[in-house]
Amino acid sequence: MSGGGFHWPWRLSFLLLLLLAVCLAVFFWLSRSSLLAVEHIDVDGNSATPTDQILEKAAPLLDGRSLLSFSFAGVDAALKQLPFIAGVEIDRDFPHTIHLHIYERQPVAWLKTADKYLLLSSDGYVLAAAPGPGQDLPLLTTKDPCNSEVGQRAGCADVSTGIDFLGDVPENFNQEFSEVAVAAGDISAKTKTSVSVHFGSLANYSLKFEVLKQLIARAAAAGQTVSVDVSVPERPVTKR
Repeated sequence: MSGGGFHWPWRLSFLLLLLLAVCLAVFFWLSRSSLLAVEHIDVDGNSATPTDQILEKAAPLLDGRSLLSFSFAGVDAALKQLPFIAGVEIDRDFPHTIHLHIYERQPVAWLKTADKYLLLSSDGYVLAAAPGPGQDLPLLTTKDPCNSEVGQRAGCADVSTGIDFLGDVPENFNQEFSEVAVAAGDISAKTKTSVSVHFGSLANYSLKFEVLKQLIARAAAAGQTVSVDVSVPERPVTKR
């Protein structure tokens, strides 16, 4: 009896290993069979990128593939080739559906170049090119020309400065910019209410906006249209 008691843990270990091997074999078979193959692809979260463009990229990589596939990294890489798409979350819905949750870049400005206008995202990517700017976003200009291709990041320092300036405007500022110009890191801008602003560098960003907000509010209360220099926020200058 003592001998049998000695061997039963080994037998139990063997059975567990056998069960694990069977489970792995079943998983391996299902991952390559059509029983759990992708038949439907649902897309949500996209507004700027048409669904048919997304499916054109994703469907060849997903159709017929098992939902038990370990990775869909190729789908993520393929969809990121579309300029507006920053990322995708892929969820499995057994037995035959894949959900693609799209995360799109947000446009922040139009960049003026020598021969066209480039739509820029908040992370600096070129989303589109057009012969003229749209009406809703600020127009960004730089002293030195900065050309880039759709789908690439605009690598010019002044463009990055302009995007950083527009990307973190405090919510309580209550003004929108129509134009932003950057020259060697020095920022000038114009609001949609025709207030001209010399902002200077990005240094003391929050303080400059707080001073700017107060000066614009004071001028508006007096019914004045002004230009404001907050490049040295401790000594701002206001001109009518």
